Amino acid sequence: MKISLLTKLIIPLSLLIFSITVDAQSIINEDFLDNIEENAKPLWSENNASFISNNVPEKYKNESAVIFGFQRSVTIDKKSRFGFLSKGERSLLFLENIRFKIKLNDRNAVKVFTEVYFRYSDKTDGFSAKILKPDGTVIPISLVSSIAVESVSDVPEFYKSFFDQQVGSQRRYFKVAVPDLEPGDILEYVTATKSKLDVLGTGYIEFTPVYEICNKNYPILFNQISIETDNKSFFKSLSINGAPIFKKGRASDEGFYKYVFTDADRGVEKDVNFVSPYQVYPLTKFQVIYSNDEKTKGALIGEVGEIKTTFTKQELAKKAWEDYEKVGDFGYPGYGTVQKFIDATWAQLKKQGAKEWTEKEYINNVYYKLRNVVINRDDYLSDKVAAYIFGSLLFQKDIKTELVISVSNLLGKLNNILFDQEIRYLCKLSNSYYFNYTDHSNPTELVENLLGSEAYIIDQPTKQNTQNIKPIMLPDATFQDNVTDYTMNASLEADMNTLTVSRTSSFIGISKTRNIVTALKYTPYMLDDYKYYGGVSPTEKMKDAQEEEYNKSAKALKDEFKDAKVELVKNDLQNEFHQKVKYKNFTISSDGRSLKANKLVFTEDFELLGMVRKAGKKYLVNINGLVGSQLQIKKEERVRKYDINVGNARTLNWIINFKIPAGYTIEGVKELNNTVDNETGTYSCGAEELNGTVILKIKKVYKKANSSKDKWPSMLAFIDAAYNNSFKYLLLKPKN
Repeated sequence: MKISLLTKLIIPLSLLIFSITVDAQSIINEDFLDNIEENAKPLWSENNASFISNNVPEKYKNESAVIFGFQRSVTIDKKSRFGFLSKGERSLLFLENIRFKIKLNDRNAVKVFTEVYFRYSDKTDGFSAKILKPDGTVIPISLVSSIAVESVSDVPEFYKSFFDQQVGSQRRYFKVAVPDLEPGDILEYVTATKSKLDVLGTGYIEFTPVYEICNKNYPILFNQISIETDNKSFFKSLSINGAPIFKKGRASDEGFYKYVFTDADRGVEKDVNFVSPYQVYPLTKFQVIYSNDEKTKGALIGEVGEIKTTFTKQELAKKAWEDYEKVGDFGYPGYGTVQKFIDATWAQLKKQGAKEWTEKEYINNVYYKLRNVVINRDDYLSDKVAAYIFGSLLFQKDIKTELVISVSNLLGKLNNILFDQEIRYLCKLSNSYYFNYTDHSNPTELVENLLGSEAYIIDQPTKQNTQNIKPIMLPDATFQDNVTDYTMNASLEADMNTLTVSRTSSFIGISKTRNIVTALKYTPYMLDDYKYYGGVSPTEKMKDAQEEEYNKSAKALKDEFKDAKVELVKNDLQNEFHQKVKYKNFTISSDGRSLKANKLVFTEDFELLGMVRKAGKKYLVNINGLVGSQLQIKKEERVRKYDINVGNARTLNWIINFKIPAGYTIEGVKELNNTVDNETGTYSCGAEELNGTVILKIKKVYKKANSSKDKWPSMLAFIDAAYNNSFKYLLLKPKN
């Protein structure tokens, strides 16, 4: 059993077919430097007015930085017009040019750009960067001290090529420090990259969709994306929330198509809390699809040279069912195909007595069996594959499920679906919904990003090409369904500076889902997971020597997890309280991984400094601060532009028992009492002294997941109350 089982990576299926031919450089030499900078020279001479001016508009002069221009030009080509010849046209060629220019107005912006990144994996790749000082001095950025970047995921957005965002290529990037960078400086760079993708034998490739939010971290005066494709590629794009649309431009050669997105003078969004960015910020999303066989075209592709922007519910439902039917023929490691895996799993379940199980027992055991399969995989199953396997196994006992398609509530509505990857699949049985299985999910537990989402129940199309499509809304969850309870016992050590805390945390609903991965990380839950579906122990059929070796490995894993868990808990506590924390103990009472015990409950014992201030012989103690840091709404955020989205309705409760040190009395308890309750939420703090203990009962409720922006003052009322109360201190006074 490997630790990697705890850190699954979701990899788009289409990326598994990619074979990339690159010669990754890892050593910087003079030939490299001369070559890469020479290749970049032509890009400096391109005439674009947006990169000429150095003047910042008056309205942006108080911003941390201002981006003058960010221009990306991508050509996707399977021809030889760029001098690249390959037998049988086996490779797709990507050419990408980027130009970027930004003025850094303060130290915070300078800190972000103290390093520049570039790619070099092809002899035609180019990069060049320079600094323009306020007095007009131009300083080229030397690449001599460049070092390799281990992972493309570490490369910031402005430096990452479009192609590498698609395939996640590794060890092809370098970074170099920018010396003497100061506020008032202008940073500018150009980059050119070439990439090849082997498409021999691949008739259809869906590149990962790109979501371009128009607003960046800084105002941007000019933002342009240009995509040019040959006549075997297709293009889809949708702009929402006021974003500009992609328009057709003049291609460089006959038989090519060009699509251009241009945005200008885009400020910074002030609403950054309780916002669903893809639903409210100006955004354009787009995707390139390569197809060398007309027969592979699906309903979600459009025509060559067309900018496809929308699909009807009939097109969505038809394509979803067609894709769903193909799942049985998908490859499945160790079994050949998904259908063969289903057959093998059904055979195993029959041996366990599946034919005698009640319907409820069978459904739950199938779910837990499949959850166990996921635990032992290195990646999760897609929603589509998970729904197909679950529905197929239930069908073995004549339990018929309905197929449901939906869309994440982070993305919006079904009529905004543009990509296959946006279609979510699940199964409906009677009035219950069965979602994709994770390491810790239980049957019928809800999924946060599908709460209250639009959905269709779809059937197989008839021979007359008609299809039943029933619109529904997926279940939502109330603040009573998603609950977090904290019970804390706290006391001061003899040094009157160290606060000893024992905290028991309990979670149900979406609150559990949000916390369970971290809570169970570095715990050996996977070793006994087979018990949830009545499976057999891995050691049951082992010989003595094999069982002994297995037990040794299991013990080694537990020991390794034990040490790693200490560091994880300590770091999490330090991040929560923003100070050093001394770890003492961590225990789990209930892991929440079964329907019978669906609460997650664990206890942390630790010591905190920084919660006590000395004032002569008196002490100020911030017991209320044990709730953790509370959100502060800044001045610029108090005028609301967008509607409010808090993710999910939820309740948080704290009971804090603070033992008053011997020889001291306490003041300020009554001042902690406070209640704010309105239609958007609640904050209440009840405080009392009882038998030498101060007892705080605190409640914070987000009553609705979504509220209109005119409710913002009501929400500010209870958010501000929670923030302000977190800084109130109790006063300890010596009795004598």
